[in-house]
Amino acid sequence: MKKLLSVLLSAAVLTGVVAPKITGIQLESSIDEIITAANENSAYTVEVKSMDSSWFSTQTTFLVSMDLNAFSDVSDTPELEPFSVEVDFSASHGPFRFGEHAGFGWLGWTLEVAGDQLREHLVWAEQTPFYQLHGDMNALGGYYYNDSITPFTTDIEDHKAQLTFSGFQGKGQYQDGQLTYQGGADSLTVTSELRDVKVERLTMDMTMPSSLKAIFESAFYDSDTTINFGAIRLNDREQNENIDIADLYVKASTEFNQEKQQGNMQVAYGSKKIDIAEFHGEDLALEIEVANISQEFLKSYQDFANSLNTLPAEDAGAKAMEFMSANLLSLVAGEPQVNITSLRGTFPQGSFNSNLHTSLVGISALPEQSLDPAFWLSHALVDGKLSGDKALIEFMAVQVMKVQLKNNPQTQGMSEEQLEQVAAQQVPTILESLEQQGLLVSTNDGYSSNISLKDSEFKVNEKPMPLPL
Repeated sequence: MKKLLSVLLSAAVLTGVVAPKITGIQLESSIDEIITAANENSAYTVEVKSMDSSWFSTQTTFLVSMDLNAFSDVSDTPELEPFSVEVDFSASHGPFRFGEHAGFGWLGWTLEVAGDQLREHLVWAEQTPFYQLHGDMNALGGYYYNDSITPFTTDIEDHKAQLTFSGFQGKGQYQDGQLTYQGGADSLTVTSELRDVKVERLTMDMTMPSSLKAIFESAFYDSDTTINFGAIRLNDREQNENIDIADLYVKASTEFNQEKQQGNMQVAYGSKKIDIAEFHGEDLALEIEVANISQEFLKSYQDFANSLNTLPAEDAGAKAMEFMSANLLSLVAGEPQVNITSLRGTFPQGSFNSNLHTSLVGISALPEQSLDPAFWLSHALVDGKLSGDKALIEFMAVQVMKVQLKNNPQTQGMSEEQLEQVAAQQVPTILESLEQQGLLVSTNDGYSSNISLKDSEFKVNEKPMPLPL
């Protein structure tokens, strides 16, 4: 599967930087610029294996080599061999185009990844490229394209299972300085003797008011992306358990402030509905925001991260400290924020919502001791709130208490019903104690708690609390 992802990433690299840039009369020089931009990332390299260009057409074969170890997040995984894939590119130049891209316009082109290396693991129709992309640039400079991944199947030998993918189709355009893309797949299914998993109605929607080439040239850019899984179903016959998830989504947006040279990013994870055995939840979401991040710092960090690929592991720690010493001020001087804008959910017992906003302010110089907690507390701002329906908070408290009781030697051996009864008896007393200490506020139908940190003073519901310093 890593090879599969590598092929898709290879195609995306070429596609993203090629699409809005190319015009017929500049094709060869544009390809050179594309390769230069792509090769700035040390995780992969792009080279021209062959090129045949004439007045009316161009045929090029790119060789994209991937360092799979650079994409692995696990440090102790076995060393992976480099992976290479050939990408065939053919184009017809305008304004009058002939051949397979016949028509009127500046450019018509096709990009294909035959993917023959993958046939060792995947099965799909003969004489069909694994990935295809067709593009058209009209006489007015508008650009339109569509792409596809062929349907395929594969056996997962370790789990005695078979994976079936319906294929993926997408389309997009680059118009008036804005790139848009929509794509989708009907289904992905994994079947085995003990369990089945089916993912249905995968969709992807992206808007970017610049070319993807900007990703290679800028640490931040404006974009909005949504990935949605219409339904996910797991049938576990071994455990006699079913899981149903509806409208599972990931939303991400980035924005760049040109004047301040700072960027913001928002990421949201959520689901319309989840059913796992007796558990039922709706409108479950976690929304995170990172704001006021210095582009200077992020570019330096990207260069540093790329340099780690060739650095001995034993030197990484010292180099990280060296990097932070040289670049930390450019980050914190911009008053960065890390916020949980919403953590929420609705259950049969009720709903809850929470948020947490954190930032560093007023820093113009770093302390002599970079880990001085008093310095960082004096520049930290924190503001957070948790609120929920009474029945839900009490239910959650009972569940936490049951876990503690199960780990208590004095209550081991109790049945589930006995643990439930003991927890239900103790929770009201515990919640009342938290109210008396000022850590919890009770109303007729709910509980809430507010926290804040300013000028090194920490408060819970406006009551000062000592810090362990």
